[in-house]
Amino acid sequence: MSESDLEPQAADEAVPATRRAALLRLVPAHPLVSGFTVALGVILAIALSATVASLSTVLISIFLGLFLALGLDPAVRALERRGIRRGAGIAIVAVSFLALMVVILLVVIPATVRQFVAALQTAPAAIDAAQNSDWYLSLEANLGVDLDALIAEGLKSITSISSFLAISGGVLRVGFGIVGAISSFVMVVVLTLYFVSSLSAMKQTIANLVPAYQRKRFTELLEQITGSVGSVVAGGITLSTFNALVVLVIQLIIGSSVPAVMAIAAFFITLIPLLGSLIFLLIGTVGALFISPLAAVIFLVLYFIYIQVEAYFVTPRVMGKAVSVPAVLVIIGAMVGATLMGLLGALVAIPITASILIIIRQVVIPRQNAITTAPDAS
Repeated sequence: MSESDLEPQAADEAVPATRRAALLRLVPAHPLVSGFTVALGVILAIALSATVASLSTVLISIFLGLFLALGLDPAVRALERRGIRRGAGIAIVAVSFLALMVVILLVVIPATVRQFVAALQTAPAAIDAAQNSDWYLSLEANLGVDLDALIAEGLKSITSISSFLAISGGVLRVGFGIVGAISSFVMVVVLTLYFVSSLSAMKQTIANLVPAYQRKRFTELLEQITGSVGSVVAGGITLSTFNALVVLVIQLIIGSSVPAVMAIAAFFITLIPLLGSLIFLLIGTVGALFISPLAAVIFLVLYFIYIQVEAYFVTPRVMGKAVSVPAVLVIIGAMVGATLMGLLGALVAIPITASILIIIRQVVIPRQNAITTAPDAS
């Protein structure tokens, strides 16, 4: 038999061998052991997910404390540039941060609670005044609906026994939530102070995990990322503070009974990049409508003017040293972060996006530029 006749036969024998090898890869030699191993892996994955979910509050507190520490680090560096040693600068920033937290606890929160209680007490008079106003009567006439009856029915349902029990349970949950929020607040403050004091040591420890020949480059990249994140966080807090002060002044101008409450709400809502000011523009206008239509128009015009001033004059000066992030990426990052982690995810959208952009610009693009020939080129 010639060699040409043997070649097809060898090829026919090779095909079943290949199929047997593929079948052995698909079907394990010990199916029971393999199935038990896979099931054990699934159980461990579920247990790990449940553990992470149960520790979500702690992880969020750690995450938030680290971001606040990065936001305070630019202040420490500014003190260093003025000739103050880093240890003394950390002490000054830590004491200032702690004093600010004490002021918030002892001054702002009680004032906010008093204004909230006063708003609840004056709510019936405000509702009566709104029902007797011209715009309310014209709205009722145009809709052809007895709004007074609807409001009375709603109040009756709220004061029913079932609603009372539901509200009581809700109040109990709110009470536990307040206690948990206070404990989380204290934890975040403590973690922030610790991270501020040990930020340099933490970065050095992380750099030591990288091989020595890559350590210098990694340290430079880490410094850029932490500096950018710190600038973005500090800039965002500064802008929200300006925003809250402006809202406080406008609320006092229009005669609001809860100016401090609205200012605090503006501070937290405007921490959301780009979208926060627009969201509060709607909230503040609707809230001012309960005072009077004129008050709503005044708030809408004044706050809209401030948004323009903030966008074109305040933001470029405050965020000038931070990494520039395209507006479309800010919006996408805020939406993705809010979907995954709620308000906290929306707050950290810009810092995370800025860090990714730094890695792309400093690592990915230079590597791609260094490739000048195709892999298969001879």
